[in-house]
Amino acid sequence: MGNLLLGVSIGLLAYYSLTTLMGWLAQRDLRDRAGDVAAYDSGAPEGLLSASGPPMDFSGWAEEDRAYWDALPAGEAFGRLVIGAMDLDVMVIKGVTTADLRQGPGWIDWTDLPGPSGTCGISGHRTTYGAPFRRLDELAEGDTIDLYSPYRRYRYTVTRSLVVRPSQVEVVASTERPSLTLTACHPPYSATYRLAVQADLVDVRRVDGSAD
Repeated sequence: MGNLLLGVSIGLLAYYSLTTLMGWLAQRDLRDRAGDVAAYDSGAPEGLLSASGPPMDFSGWAEEDRAYWDALPAGEAFGRLVIGAMDLDVMVIKGVTTADLRQGPGWIDWTDLPGPSGTCGISGHRTTYGAPFRRLDELAEGDTIDLYSPYRRYRYTVTRSLVVRPSQVEVVASTERPSLTLTACHPPYSATYRLAVQADLVDVRRVDGSAD
């Protein structure tokens, strides 16, 4: 029995190590292909953001961000997600198929795009393939979530976290108020429930040079 348990432990360790490596390699490849979405060296590129304009700058949004996302093939880099409270800086994929989520968190493609209205839904792993949402349960009200497109930084602040059944898709239902919902399986190593972190859009800034 001891040998069996040891073998199982070694197998699990090897599995999680392998998926972590696969997730890291996929993220590196995405950053290489993403161009302007991943053009910043690290963290939130505050120095590249426009200091002028309104705090919710959607001028040209349809011709820029919406056109970019509409033309983007599934499985490519949708944006860049930076969450300081989770020490997270990760590329987001367009789509949530099994193959998509092995590369990183995925935009739920039947939810709204980040923009002047609607709920943008992003789902990710907590235990495998780099486990980008491992620390999702640590987010608290008021924490900041930044999502970058080639043209803008969308800043959200967390309003609440809740645990729901997988069938409760209303947590990503479209709303008139622009918002973001991050979801992941809960508890870790189980798909019994979903952890949903909801946040409101509070600031939209253009990335300087994006309109050139």
